[in-house]
Amino acid sequence: MKLNLYVRLHPKLKMSFKFKLRVLGYLIMVNAVISMLIACRYFLYLSEFPTDLLGFSFLFTGTFSHMTVLASLIGLILIPSLFLPNMLRHIMQASIASLALIALIIDTFVYAQYRFHINTVMLELVMSGQVVSFSISTWLMVIAAIACIFAAQFYLIRFLEKKLPTFSWSIGKKFTGLVFVALLLSNGIHVWAAAHVYQPVTMTQRYLPMFYPMTSNKTMKKYGWIDEEALEKQKAMSLERKSDLNYPLTPIVGEAPKQPTNIMFIVIDSWRADTFNADNSPNLWSYAQNGKIFNQHYSTGNATRTGIFGMFYGIPGTYWHGMIVNRQSPVFIDRLQALNYQLGLFAAAKLTNPEFHETAFSKVPNLRIGSSGKVAGGIDEELTQDWLKWYEKRDRNKPTFSFLFYDSPHGYSFPKDYPHQYKPMLDEVNYLKLSNDSDRSLMMNRYKTSVHYVDSIVKQVLDKLKETGDAENTLVIITGDHGQEVNDNLQNFWGHNGNFTDPQVKVPFAIIGPKIQTDKLWNNQVLTSHQDIVPTLMKNYLGVTTKIHDYSVGEDLLGAQIQRDWILTSSYSKYGIVTPKNILEVGAVGQFEILDKKNQPMSDQEPNYAHVQAALEQISRFNK
Repeated sequence: MKLNLYVRLHPKLKMSFKFKLRVLGYLIMVNAVISMLIACRYFLYLSEFPTDLLGFSFLFTGTFSHMTVLASLIGLILIPSLFLPNMLRHIMQASIASLALIALIIDTFVYAQYRFHINTVMLELVMSGQVVSFSISTWLMVIAAIACIFAAQFYLIRFLEKKLPTFSWSIGKKFTGLVFVALLLSNGIHVWAAAHVYQPVTMTQRYLPMFYPMTSNKTMKKYGWIDEEALEKQKAMSLERKSDLNYPLTPIVGEAPKQPTNIMFIVIDSWRADTFNADNSPNLWSYAQNGKIFNQHYSTGNATRTGIFGMFYGIPGTYWHGMIVNRQSPVFIDRLQALNYQLGLFAAAKLTNPEFHETAFSKVPNLRIGSSGKVAGGIDEELTQDWLKWYEKRDRNKPTFSFLFYDSPHGYSFPKDYPHQYKPMLDEVNYLKLSNDSDRSLMMNRYKTSVHYVDSIVKQVLDKLKETGDAENTLVIITGDHGQEVNDNLQNFWGHNGNFTDPQVKVPFAIIGPKIQTDKLWNNQVLTSHQDIVPTLMKNYLGVTTKIHDYSVGEDLLGAQIQRDWILTSSYSKYGIVTPKNILEVGAVGQFEILDKKNQPMSDQEPNYAHVQAALEQISRFNK
């Protein structure tokens, strides 16, 4: 009471630098608590909640200390604001604190659907529409949330300035002490866990954004407190990003075919294997009946970057970074150009993100980057019309390679006047409203309608091949770059790039055209992969005699059948070894998790190290 009276009688004291610094300190403390509550959302997606003392202690102390550290960093940024006039200071502090909380909230939504945190790559993809396309209502919800949080922060600052004199100094001191203890405990636990590859702790750290707890393996080794065997196994499984390539291992040699075959890739973004049928995609399905359909085909990735990469290079998506640094064109494209193929590359989305203009198509002159979006029928209709014009003007004395990359299912989109094939469906996709309890059938019906729409457009291309008689000399490959999960596993995955289960990595695959004799091809239930496309084409259609092993990790689908036990697939930062029964998911530094086909942990299983060794050979074969 006396302190309140003293402050009212001495207003200059209230606005002293020391006073404003104390207010900022309490603002940090309150926002740290708010951040901890928000961060609890991450733990809804723990594959297994830790039940052991070490795992639980690390989860609790790590979250408490890390969220406080992040809030404190924001506080440090705000120190210059203490020299500003009152209103300007309040606005600046409320704005920056609000943006930080909004970023954390958005990150929890991103993590809920994709199981990774916001990073520069993710931001580029979101802003370009490559991962999700936000509706107007979604943006309005985001703007409303920002306004509400800003108002709450502004009021909180005013409240703290008014009530601070009544607060006890001991509150801040006790809180600081707890943070210090939590930092020691969480980092100490992680030091031991990292030295012993204790995954209930080391796997937990990935659930928090920008969380890099301490390791000290050298010191632990010095005193003999380390499990060297387990560390060696983890290191062997880790991904090493190398820019020194040895690709191909030997020069590509061969003879030019006397009668070259036209080649066409019809690729649909985010195409699920279970929607390649007479109902959802009738035109493509009908055309595929003249060739071979492979029912157990997997993409080389759960995202566009790694899926398309494997399709054109015939090697794992883990080589992406080396290829982009060196602007290394795939030997497949090099061979097409050497044989004077006319390249018609038509994509709805931009080929600059991911950077295919610097990888797969780095040597293609006058590359069409993407659709402009100015055609009434949309970007998929635009690419089709552009291809038809190009095809009419082509040199008929030269063979052609066509790449048609459709996009509509990626954003669950189709024109407003397109008949709704499947009802009921969502009127629009609002990712902020999606949860594990959402009715997935509504989203699935919208997705299937978008697939049906693309199929109706592709019909123009197929009809053109038939009308011109070129179908007889055109090898058509029908597939998708990756799948699209619609919460199939009931883990709140809505999209792709989140896991390696079938909805995200299993895609349609059909080959139609010359030399495709269905009775002489592989059994359609055998595991096949995008990595098989390049060797099949190079050996059988482009006259290449170089050993497949020297430029690809795939197999010749027109050759002797290979009975595979597993397939390698990858994402931006992980790779997966997929078998008919389980999935071994391996992170960048070698941490691993064995999951069933529904993405549930199989904690009683050990990795099949024969599979791991073979996968590591594929991942490293073309590194120097």
